[in-house]
Amino acid sequence: MKKNIVLGITGSIAAFKACELIGLLRKKGYSVQCVMSKEAEHFVTALTLETLSDKKVVKDMFSPTDSREAAHISLSEWADLILVAPATADVLSKVAAGICSNILICTIAAADCPIAFAPAMNSIMFNNPIIQEKIEYLKNKKYYFIEPATGRLACGSSGIGRLAPLGTIVEKVENILTS
Repeated sequence: MKKNIVLGITGSIAAFKACELIGLLRKKGYSVQCVMSKEAEHFVTALTLETLSDKKVVKDMFSPTDSREAAHISLSEWADLILVAPATADVLSKVAAGICSNILICTIAAADCPIAFAPAMNSIMFNNPIIQEKIEYLKNKKYYFIEPATGRLACGSSGIGRLAPLGTIVEKVENILTS
């Protein structure tokens, strides 16, 4: 049976990789619904994501849905998995604190399905003790993490913080959905 994935795209330079990720997930037979933060719009367009996913991108709390139900509730009930790739320090911190400041975080808060984060950020941010504390907190609450890769970062330095290879993300998604 086809599984439904809400793909949360946040304001990281790695947001452009969501385009290829959508293709890989759809090739595996998953239905992909994109939810993007306002910050993600600086890196990738809704039109591109809509074309690749064949679904209208949800960008705000007041996006119309097919039902009279609130968008975040509809999305959370539709999803078999919520995957946030890339996941920024901002989104991880807000989810850990329960701060529902946008449609993506509200959808996560309303969800009763597995939630996976694929962090992407500068290594200094990723290694920040506060961010590491939030990641550990979320792991202890049974959220899944797809660890970032080490290598050259957008800022020009090298270190941990690159979005995990897309094949690794797809493999982890498949493992979560079949466990």
